[in-house]
Amino acid sequence: MLLYRGDFITSSMQKARVTQDEVQSAIRGSGIADVAAVEAVVLETDGSMSVIKPQAESRHSSLEDVRGPH
Repeated sequence: MLLYRGDFITSSMQKARVTQDEVQSAIRGSGIADVAAVEAVVLETDGSMSVIKPQAESRHSSLEDVRGPH
């Protein structure tokens, strides 16, 4: 996980050699202008980034199998 609830996770970004600009670009590419409006950005095993938008309370989160601050 590279970003969680609007906060960049710099330790994860450094390990993955990903810059803040790259994360912000992925967010913009998802049609979101405000970083604070993002639930999470996940670095996938293929190197792509998934931008997760906040959703109403759900019993099953797509972030359940992701390591990070959740």
